[in-house]
Amino acid sequence: MAAKKASAKPAPQKLDRKSLARNAARATHLGGVAAAFAIAVLLNVLAARHFVRADWTKGKLYTLTPPTLETLHGLSDTVQVWVLLGGGDPMEQSIKHLLASYQSETTKIDVHYIDPDKDALAFDDIRKRFKLETGRTSDGRVVADAIAIATSGERRWFLTASDLIEVSEGEDTKAKPREEQAFTGAIRNVLAGDRARICFVSGHGERSIEDPTDEGLGLLREILDKDNYEPVAVDTTLEDARDPFAACAAVVIASPSVRARSLGAMTEPEVTRLRSYLLGGGSLLLAIGPESDAASPKFKPVLEPFGIALGDRLVLDPDPKLMVPDTRANTFVAQAKAHPVTQALAQIDENRSPPHIVVDTTRVLEHVAAAGASPASDLVVSSDQSFAVSVERATAIARTSPDQLPEREGADVPGPFVLAMASERPKTSPAASHGPRVVVVGSASAMSAQNWHAPTPFRGAALLVENSLAWMASKPQVLDIPARPTVSAGMRINDEARAEVRRYVLIFMPLAAALLGLAVGLRRRSTEGIVPSRKPRKPEQDEAS
Repeated sequence: MAAKKASAKPAPQKLDRKSLARNAARATHLGGVAAAFAIAVLLNVLAARHFVRADWTKGKLYTLTPPTLETLHGLSDTVQVWVLLGGGDPMEQSIKHLLASYQSETTKIDVHYIDPDKDALAFDDIRKRFKLETGRTSDGRVVADAIAIATSGERRWFLTASDLIEVSEGEDTKAKPREEQAFTGAIRNVLAGDRARICFVSGHGERSIEDPTDEGLGLLREILDKDNYEPVAVDTTLEDARDPFAACAAVVIASPSVRARSLGAMTEPEVTRLRSYLLGGGSLLLAIGPESDAASPKFKPVLEPFGIALGDRLVLDPDPKLMVPDTRANTFVAQAKAHPVTQALAQIDENRSPPHIVVDTTRVLEHVAAAGASPASDLVVSSDQSFAVSVERATAIARTSPDQLPEREGADVPGPFVLAMASERPKTSPAASHGPRVVVVGSASAMSAQNWHAPTPFRGAALLVENSLAWMASKPQVLDIPARPTVSAGMRINDEARAEVRRYVLIFMPLAAALLGLAVGLRRRSTEGIVPSRKPRKPEQDEAS
């Protein structure tokens, strides 16, 4: 009987109401999780097929304008965009958001992000491919002279920080974002191949863009290529050179230095063609020192309509503050005057320290008041202590005492003198972006590669050349893309404001925290030992509990 009882099956237990409710709740929770998972999958599929970006910025910085959308929707070839910014750069996220908006509109934009600090191998490959110049910031970050590069086939377009943002200095530093204008313009230009041609005259002993040495212009050629210009050499002595400047946005004549052979004289037909090109709307950058005296008379009919003449004396400046250590006596620092060409070089206020313009073997430039001549503006001048000597005396000085500055003699002319000039004539047609422009620098040293190798505080001559070419070959900006609103990017803090910040940080803020802590401490001390009274509980509350 006992064995039968042991082998008997247990009776099934009935589930009570609480168990049923508990199981139903678990099933409901599992169903909710499964439904939420299914909804998330469906939302991701819909988002991938119907991608929409929301721009909540105040100025709609990442909402593309109709001209950009038209450009992107009309792309026929793929454009590669290389962004060379690290994670610590303040413009990295802004550029990423903008280019993400570009890629959401077309599949023809292929973007590559390279962090110079983390992707050293990839960055080195890009540096060699596009011949980039690199350096390090004060905090150790690796930077290049181009922030972004747009390419299509063999065509390329470089973008720098100044292309992406426009900074205006004043009481409060203002920044105007220009990323959309820059990237849309780069895409258009890289597909259209629209690069301004800078023609370097050759055939008379001028400095050559094929010469990579310090006496040549090989480095300047690379810089102009990265500035989105097309530098080419034009030999005006060839028999078939009847219209050598037809496709030139600007012409450059760079005479050789004192250590090279002198510039040969241009023929009358060459001078006539150059003059016709300028008066027809062209531009000229002439860097010619007193060593090229044989060519000076030839340029008179070319420069006279612009109110500029080449003097025949060499400038010496004995001001000890302007002399350059370990250089010759005729090397000194010149002063820039206010002009669009020298906007970044002029000493506007005492808080600004622009790069110095170092000149070597500089001739005097003069104003000409000829009939119909346009007035010329002074770009670079010498100090009040300067004086000018004849070329013969300068040659004797260089031969006998090249490292000692001679004293002024009776035949010497006192300064100051004009060392560089700029002039612009009226437009030749209403459709022209500007009139004929000429920049003349009285020193061949302005074109030397040493100016670009010099430290930043002494790189003013290099900036003078680059700014001159930019001013002469400038084109109207892309006006179909509206400008973004200006935002505050910083502020100027003087000594008074700095002292006020110091008072707030070191005195007022700690004092306020101390007073607040004292008040809290006194409050706690006043309430110590006091037992809070409790209301008696009602009987029905006790039964419910």
